[in-house]
Amino acid sequence: MIPTGLHTSRIAKTFAISLVVAIVLAAGVFVWTLRLQEIHKWEKQTETFSVVLAENTSQQMDFAYTALGNIAERIQDRWSISAEYLSSKLGTYDFHQFLKEKVALFPAIEVISILDVNGNVISTSRNFPSPAYNLADRDYFQVQRDHPTQGIYLSNPVRSKTTGDWIFFLSHRLTGSDGEFIGVAIIGISPKFYTKFYEKLNVDGHVSISLLRDDFTYLARWPDTEAVMGTRHAAASIHHRSIDADDRKSLVITSDTSALEYGKPSITAIQYLEKYPLIVYFSVDENLYLSDWHAISLAVAIVTVAAIAAVIAAFRVLIQLFIQKESDMQVMTELKREADVINRNQTRLLQNLTEQQKALKESSDRLQAIFQNAADGIVMTDDTGIVEAINPAAVAIYGYSSEEVVGKANHLFSPDGKLDMLEIAINNDDFQQTRRLRIETERLRRDGSLFPAELSISEYSLAGKRKLITIVRDISERRKIDRMKNEFISTVSHELRTPLTAIRGALGLLVGGAAGSIPEKLQPLILMAHKNSESLTRLINDLLDIQKIEAGKMDFAFERLHLLSLLELAVQQNQSIAEGRGVRLEIDVDLPRIRPIEINVDQGRFQQVLANLISNACKYSPEGGVVRVIALVVSACSVRVLVTDQGGGVPENFRDRIFKKFSQADSSDTRAKGGTGLGLAISKVIIQQMHGEIGFYNLPPEQGGGAHFYIDLPIVAASQSLISNLSPVL
Repeated sequence: MIPTGLHTSRIAKTFAISLVVAIVLAAGVFVWTLRLQEIHKWEKQTETFSVVLAENTSQQMDFAYTALGNIAERIQDRWSISAEYLSSKLGTYDFHQFLKEKVALFPAIEVISILDVNGNVISTSRNFPSPAYNLADRDYFQVQRDHPTQGIYLSNPVRSKTTGDWIFFLSHRLTGSDGEFIGVAIIGISPKFYTKFYEKLNVDGHVSISLLRDDFTYLARWPDTEAVMGTRHAAASIHHRSIDADDRKSLVITSDTSALEYGKPSITAIQYLEKYPLIVYFSVDENLYLSDWHAISLAVAIVTVAAIAAVIAAFRVLIQLFIQKESDMQVMTELKREADVINRNQTRLLQNLTEQQKALKESSDRLQAIFQNAADGIVMTDDTGIVEAINPAAVAIYGYSSEEVVGKANHLFSPDGKLDMLEIAINNDDFQQTRRLRIETERLRRDGSLFPAELSISEYSLAGKRKLITIVRDISERRKIDRMKNEFISTVSHELRTPLTAIRGALGLLVGGAAGSIPEKLQPLILMAHKNSESLTRLINDLLDIQKIEAGKMDFAFERLHLLSLLELAVQQNQSIAEGRGVRLEIDVDLPRIRPIEINVDQGRFQQVLANLISNACKYSPEGGVVRVIALVVSACSVRVLVTDQGGGVPENFRDRIFKKFSQADSSDTRAKGGTGLGLAISKVIIQQMHGEIGFYNLPPEQGGGAHFYIDLPIVAASQSLISNLSPVL
C-alpha cells in the first residue's frame, strides 16, 4: 500500500507537470496566433501601400499620356500636311520652348522630342538646335512606324544617348492629312523619379519596390540596381501565371523568397494598373513585418517562464509539506488555492497587457500612416516655435531633411521680414478666438527660393502643453492656373471688344440719324440695343482693367492738372447718366479760382474713377434726388473730393468687401441696378497709384443719409502756398 503522503506527492507532481505543459501550450498557441494576426495585418498594409503606389503611378501616367496626346493633336492639327512640311515647321526655337514648358509642368517627364519619318530628331525640349540623333533603331519608333493602329506605346527602358541614364518612352504616331506615317512624338520618363519616390517608403532596407511593364520588364526599382534594368522579373512572371486571367488586378503573396535579392521570406503585393500596361511590385521582408511579433513573443516567453517557475516553486513546497506531515494538508490546500489565484491573475494580466499593446500599436500605426502618407506637408511645433516633427510631404516642399529642422526654430521656413508660423498665429485675431487659422503667404525653401503656400494652423494640447500643427500646401500650380484663367479672360475680352466697337458705332449712327429717320416701331429696339452695347463695352473695359491691374501692366501718364477743371469735366460728362436716372447732378467746391489748386494725376484714369463713383451714386439715389460732387481742402498738402447720394447707404454686411473684385450687395434691389462688381476695386488701385486714398462712410437719416465716397489726394507743391494760411476743413 502506498503511503498517503507519497501518493499525494505523486499526484501533485503529475498535476504540476500537466500545469506546466498547459502554460507552455497556451503561450505557444498565443504566440502563434499573434504571429498569424501580424502577418494578416501586414498583408493588408502591403496591399494598401501597393494600391497607393499604383494610384500614384496611374496619376503620373495620366499626366504623361494627356501631355503626349495634346502635343500630337496640336501637331496634327497644324502641321500634318506632309513629312517634309512637319520637319520644316517643328525645328524652330518657339516649338522647342513649347516642349520645354510642357516638360516643366510634369516632374516625371525628362524630355519630349519629335522624330521625322526616318527617325531623326526634329525638335527636343533639351537643346536647341536639336542634336543630330537618329532613333530609328528604338522599339518605340519601329512599333509606331510599322503599326498604324498601335496608339500610345510604352517602350523598353534604354540608355539615353544624351545623358547615358536609363529612360523609358511613351510614343505617339504622327500621321499626315492622307493618313500616311510622317513621324513620331515621344515623351521620355526618368526611372530616377520613381526611384527617389520609392526610396522615401524604404524602411532600413527591408522594402523592395519595382515598376514593371506588363511583360515584367523592369522600368524602375528600389533598391536601385542597374543590372536588372531592361530585364524581366522572373518571379513576377511565375506569380502572373497563378492569377486568373480575367481578374488581373492585384495579388498578395506571403512567405515569398523570390521578391528580395537577399532571399528572406517576405510579403509581396502585386498591383496591375487598370488603364496602363504597368505592374507595381511591392515587398517587405520578415525582419520588418515580424519585428513587433518578436518583441511581444519575448515578453510572453519571459512571463511564461516566470509562471512556470512560480508553479514549480509552489508545488515543491506543497510536495515537501505532504511528505513531512499529513496534518498539514489543510495548509497545502490553501497554498494550492493561492497558486491557482496567482496563475489566473497572471493570465488575466497577460491578456490585458496584450490587448492594450495591440490597441496602442494599432492607434500608433494608424496615426503614423496618416502622418507619413499625407499629401500635404505637416509641421508640428511646440508653444515656443521649435519644430518637433515634419512629415515626408513637408520635407519635399521645403527641401530640408527631417534631421535639419527637428529641434530648431520654425523661422527657417520664413522669408526675411516675414512672420514665422507661431508669430502668424499669435498676431491673428481669428486664431485667438477659434484656435484655427487658414492663410496664404510666401514661404522659404532650403535653396533660398520662395513659393506661395496655403497654411492651415491649428492648436492642440498634449500632456497639458500647447502645441501647433501646421498643414502646408504648395499652391504654385493653383496660382499658375489662375494666371492662365486671367490670360484667357483677357484674350476673350480683347477679341470681343473689336466687333463690339463696330456694333456700337453702327448703332450710334442709327440713333443719331445718320441713316435717316428710323421707323417708329424700331426706335425702342435700336435704342435698347445701343444702350446694352455701351453697357457691354463698359463690362469688357472693366475686365481688361482688372487683368492689367493683376498683371501689374496698367499704365499711367501723370501730369499736373487743375482739380476744379477736372471736376467740372466729370460733372459735364456724366450729366446724361444722371438725367437717365431722374437724378440732379450738382458740383459744390471750396477751391480758389485764381491760380487753381493742381494735382498730379492721370487725367483719363482719374475721370474713370469719378465716372464710376458718380454713376454708382446715380444708381442708388431715389428718383428726383441730388448727387453732389464736393471738393474740400483737408490740409496744406491734401484735398478731398466727395461724391454723395441720397440713397439708403452701404449695407452693414457689405462694408468689409465693397472694394473687392466682383463684389455687390446681395439684395434684389442692388442686383436690379446691374454692374460687374469691378468698378470700386479698379478705382481703389487707380487712386493708390496716384498716392491717394479712397473710402466711404454713411450718414444717419437725421443728417441727410446716403453714402459718402471720398478721395484724398496730395496737392502739387506749387499749389500749397495758396492755401498755407487756410484752416483745414476736415
